[in-house]
Amino acid sequence: MSNKCPIFGEVSLAVVFFLISLGFVPASAQTTPSDTRPRSLASPSDDLANDSVEKQPQVGSPEANAKAKKLYKTGVQYGNAGLFTQAAEVFRQVVSLKPDHWEAYRSLGHAYIDLNQGEEAVEALENALTLNPKDKEARRLLDQARLKVTVSGNEASKSQQPVGTQVAANVKSLTSPPSTTTLPENESALTKLYRVGPGDVLDVILGTTAAADSAGTTVTTSGLLIHPSLIEPLPVAGLTVEEITTRFQTALGKQASIVNVSVGIRDYVSHAILVSGLVKEPGTKILQREAIPLAVVVADAQPLPEAGTVTVVRNKSNETFTVDLTQPAEMSMLIHTGDVITLLVTPTQFFYVAGEVKAPGEKTFRRGLTLTQAIFIAGGPSGKPKEVRISRDNGKGFLNVIRYKLEEIESGKLQDPLIQPGDRILIVN
Repeated sequence: MSNKCPIFGEVSLAVVFFLISLGFVPASAQTTPSDTRPRSLASPSDDLANDSVEKQPQVGSPEANAKAKKLYKTGVQYGNAGLFTQAAEVFRQVVSLKPDHWEAYRSLGHAYIDLNQGEEAVEALENALTLNPKDKEARRLLDQARLKVTVSGNEASKSQQPVGTQVAANVKSLTSPPSTTTLPENESALTKLYRVGPGDVLDVILGTTAAADSAGTTVTTSGLLIHPSLIEPLPVAGLTVEEITTRFQTALGKQASIVNVSVGIRDYVSHAILVSGLVKEPGTKILQREAIPLAVVVADAQPLPEAGTVTVVRNKSNETFTVDLTQPAEMSMLIHTGDVITLLVTPTQFFYVAGEVKAPGEKTFRRGLTLTQAIFIAGGPSGKPKEVRISRDNGKGFLNVIRYKLEEIESGKLQDPLIQPGDRILIVN
């Protein structure tokens, strides 16, 4: 966790889930060791242990500010080493010493996301944005944290359902037509995983005190890691950093007993997607997970007001999905490397009105349209309607008929129902 994290960090909007711990950055973005979150550390600094026994300086004093600055660097090292609990503790100390340290609040929120503590992450990131409303990274992370809270709440709610309800839901999933956005259960694990690919830049540290090469080590186009300490190149494509670390240690042979190996990712390059269409920030984006929710991708690209749908072309399977931006369930579909995402204007849709109205015929549908509004669009009733019938496609080519009494809607006894595209509305006197 540094002064400036990549768009999809470790687990970095998400808006994130799975928010879960996700993110991506424009491929063209240029980063340096100073503005990129450190990716590896052999062992955390002992500064925290030493500082904890010292008397805390007065908040706002030069001593407090100096100590906060030092602790912030320690927190970054803990985060880099994957010790997120310790990192969170350090960042809490930083903000207690310097309450206006917005970067520490952002990094604290980032650590909470890594710890799957969504509510705590939301609070920390809201504090960061209060102190610095222009911090785009904190805003993206806040979206991810809120998504994580939502997902956790849904899972908790599902776990509390009666057994019979869960069984019924399982039976329905086996008998109902599959949705184009239904994902295999094992895909959720992809939001927490990253497998190294060609072009990724790794930090390799040997020993507990050695520093990483300032330029990092780039994985070759053939997926090999070439390092001076290795006798021969090490195949790393498709491996996680933990697997690479183990293989690197094994490859060192006899040195393995005396050399501690730490491998981290400095720059993510290999997992690219393309976002285009009605967005403020189109272009190539780099995933920092094997997959991330579509909602996170769209939020980061900043859709224009006229955008209503998004198409996802899946490169591996050559499938095309069309998703409504207003449907959270559909927006949870996962985006993979090579996918092409395009935001489009919602296509014009229609509904049809017949019977006792002044201007029957085909009418343009808009989202949120109610039954009584649809009747007024058709000129209003030409008499005193006794009944309104809505014929609606059930998705299998058959029409289901729903009957309403306008007097019950107008009197408030019945809620004014929303209509759907393609509805056939018949007014009967």
